[in-house]
Amino acid sequence: MSSNSLSFRVGVTGHRDIPQADFESADNRSREFLSALRSSMPDTRITVLSGLADGADRIFAKAALALNISVEAVLPMPFAFYKSDFDATSLADLEEILNSELVECIELPLNAGLGDDESAWPQDSRSKLYSNLSNDLRDRSNILVAFWDGKHSSKAGGTADTVLKFLQASPSDNDSEIDIINADGANLDGQAVVYWMPSRRSASQDIVMRQTESVWLSAYGSKFRQWDDTPSDFALQLDEFNQFNQTHHTLDESNSLTSYGDLLEGCSDDVKQDKHQLTESNCAYVMADSLALYYQSQSDRLFKWFALMTATMGFLFLLYAKIAAVQFFLIGYLALFFIGLFLSSRGGKRQWFTRHLAYRCLAETIRVRFYLDLAGAREKSIIQSLLIATGINKFEGFSWIRDVLQTTNPVFSMPKLTGVSDKHRIDLVRKLWIDDQASYFQRKAHQLHEFHEKLEKIKFWIIWGLVIAAFSLVFFKKVLLGVELGEYLNLKTLVIFFMGLLPFWFGVWEMYQGKMAVKELMWQYRNQAENFAAAEQLLQNTDGIELQRKIVAQLGESCILENFVWIINRYHREQEPPTAG
Repeated sequence: MSSNSLSFRVGVTGHRDIPQADFESADNRSREFLSALRSSMPDTRITVLSGLADGADRIFAKAALALNISVEAVLPMPFAFYKSDFDATSLADLEEILNSELVECIELPLNAGLGDDESAWPQDSRSKLYSNLSNDLRDRSNILVAFWDGKHSSKAGGTADTVLKFLQASPSDNDSEIDIINADGANLDGQAVVYWMPSRRSASQDIVMRQTESVWLSAYGSKFRQWDDTPSDFALQLDEFNQFNQTHHTLDESNSLTSYGDLLEGCSDDVKQDKHQLTESNCAYVMADSLALYYQSQSDRLFKWFALMTATMGFLFLLYAKIAAVQFFLIGYLALFFIGLFLSSRGGKRQWFTRHLAYRCLAETIRVRFYLDLAGAREKSIIQSLLIATGINKFEGFSWIRDVLQTTNPVFSMPKLTGVSDKHRIDLVRKLWIDDQASYFQRKAHQLHEFHEKLEKIKFWIIWGLVIAAFSLVFFKKVLLGVELGEYLNLKTLVIFFMGLLPFWFGVWEMYQGKMAVKELMWQYRNQAENFAAAEQLLQNTDGIELQRKIVAQLGESCILENFVWIINRYHREQEPPTAG
């Protein structure tokens, strides 16, 4: 498996007080789930996120380690404080797990105001630290596995709280059971999903549980939907995520990939060393960008071939019809026709165009998010809300994008970055992103404008050439007939030939320009150039880090929206949009 592949993260939450008699069953269910997931994603590294508390956290983590699956031990606080939550036997077990080569330990920092003297902490401090762990599971897990009795609870950072946060579900009264309806094979439609392993608690182990079989769970208003088997669209989502890793690995091995560059290039060493903050976003960007460039070249080449073949077919037909009825021209016409059908079928099966758009959508979204994070300016709801509002994640081949964004989320809150000042971060964003992109879009808009001007001149001369040809046929028909150019060819026939050929070629070129969405691209370049130039001017005239962050955040939102709108327009040029009825 390539070291550049992205991890698919499985978070775990559950009760600490699972009865000892249920441990074996919980372990077996955990192994079955992880084995099935790994089988469905053979080219993807599965990583388990666990707080390694007693009970469910450790059962699931140990099951993962037994299957040689890596574990990120996310501690809700530095280990020096966390260890006081365990007795001697449990602490020894925890330390043994942490010493495994497959385990990476991540300590979440203390909240502001908490010092080294734990006895001086406010009463609810530990609860808030556990809530931070719950937030990390929500932010970075692609799937959440829950060992849960299915009852609501108001305990911050507890199992019920974590599940409800992850599913964005509505809380209810303490100890009330969740209201479940059968999904009846419905699609998940991009919602977050929990794999629920119903689990008893020691204090209530004599109570018969309503739900005993493991099911998939999602929020549905104030209720919950359940699937006995993996929702079909979610299974496709897993497959597409795995294809992303597999395709990159295959093409990278064959040296077929190039990229515009590395987002961390130009950043200070302090930024580069903060492993869990920006490096995974950078890795995902490089992968998506290189794949987008590869499939763009494939699809653009296909469009160019179609335009050239169509123009050549028109030329051959007019030669046959107006110049000489030679069988060779018809054979060439038919050969190009069948070659076109073959290339169209091949391109459709390999989804070159759709993959280009999906990878470009992901790359540009991650690029924007990277710099928002670097500036400490990201509002987490922006990207997800735009995905939902545009519906872009529901396009065929796009559903997995949400998973990549989820698994590459930073571990800690980005307003603070170790060893890097706020001013330095804003300066880096201005230099590496805003100035660079303003220059890039201005240059591209200028190039497209010059190209457009040249085309307009060509169109002008074609139109006047056709007008002159038409007048010559009306007023000088006999003269043209008298000019012999060969045994079977006169000037009148040649003029008619070109009068048919030039408009046809003109139409083919217009169709090609439409396929390439040149006008929309020019519009996007101009808009983006104006957005970045305006942001640069505002930053130059704005004092205060928070106001500057707000400007960067607004720029990021407009960039993502511009990108989504362009992707949607390009996508629907090739894919028939849904219609009513």
